[in-house]
Amino acid sequence: MKKIYLVIFFCFLFTTSLCASEPTSILGTLSSASIQLEFESQKVTPYTALELDYIPVSTLRQLGFPVDYDQLTSKITIHRPNQILLSDTSTLTLVSKPYTVYDAEIWIDGFKTHGIICEGNVLIPIGALRQLFHIEINDTTYKMTPKEPLHITATANLIENNLPTPISISLIDLYWDNGFIMQPSHYDVAPLETLSRSTNTLHNNKRYITTLIKSATGRELNYTNESMFGQTNGLLFDNYTRMNLLADLDLGDPIDFATLVWAESTVNTKSLSSKTPYLVWTNIDLQSTFIFEGSKGNWQLIKHFLCSTGKTSSPTPKGSFALTHKVPYFGLEKGYRCKNAFGFIGTTYLYHSVMFDKSGSYLLQGKGDLGQRASAGCIRLSVEHSEWFYNNMINGTTVLID
Repeated sequence: MKKIYLVIFFCFLFTTSLCASEPTSILGTLSSASIQLEFESQKVTPYTALELDYIPVSTLRQLGFPVDYDQLTSKITIHRPNQILLSDTSTLTLVSKPYTVYDAEIWIDGFKTHGIICEGNVLIPIGALRQLFHIEINDTTYKMTPKEPLHITATANLIENNLPTPISISLIDLYWDNGFIMQPSHYDVAPLETLSRSTNTLHNNKRYITTLIKSATGRELNYTNESMFGQTNGLLFDNYTRMNLLADLDLGDPIDFATLVWAESTVNTKSLSSKTPYLVWTNIDLQSTFIFEGSKGNWQLIKHFLCSTGKTSSPTPKGSFALTHKVPYFGLEKGYRCKNAFGFIGTTYLYHSVMFDKSGSYLLQGKGDLGQRASAGCIRLSVEHSEWFYNNMINGTTVLID
């Protein structure tokens, strides 16, 4: 039995990633950061997720940071290193790999931070390392130099003063609820005193991020901190909130969150405007039609429909158009019926349902398949989705086809 425990212990010490579960829902993919992180003579390249730079916990461990991992709760605690080790950290490659938010707790000594998880590797924001280091930033490097411990710990439930002098401390409890909420508070703490704090019931249903020490003053201490220690990645938490709501939304055909984010990002970088609150984008490569609501630069996906565009011999025109004309059905004179038709180039090219017989009762063989180029140039949708499109879209709505 002792041998089994030793094997588990040493596997944990020497593995390059933590024994954490894989992302079940993807927020995006990691990219390589534009600047390096420098610890004494060591340089490592961080990763960027939604405009914020992160470093893997396994990389910190290779550099000499003691790391505790609770198998039961998945809680991670990172401790101050005695020294930085010379270590090859280049073996880990997470560029273009999918990530999501790490839901268990992560602590750097007495400071709570958030993290993301990618292929079993947990990453923390570089800003969180300000708990242990001074960080000097230039065009190419985050230069890290150790700083003296503050000897004060502040969490949601306690304040611990390990100094032999009284302190006056100002805190900010940081929460997320479709936006960051900063709850300030102030305490006077005696030498070597530990105070219990009551949980702020105003924020019971909100995501608690961390407690930040804004300032601390005393006879031997004069500390001011204007940094949020990399905890205010609003894009990350906003997308995570939306991802958790995705299962409850009726967006039409299934879509994963990474595709949703990609679609919104792609459309919003095109600077497209519309005469209505809606925008329609059909991507021919994906055989998908995306419908957005909002305004120029701020379009948000509300529907995703699998579609069929024109065959190679009869392609759907590419370009920017507008919805201009709709009819409940057409094609009877040619021996078929297409329902819920809304034109984007007059009555020549339209969004419409899959094809039925003249009575509209039976799907024509081979005319109900979606997800492949199959039409004479129009864009086919399922009956249900064509009905939604017909009833909800407005003349003048911009249509992008590419």
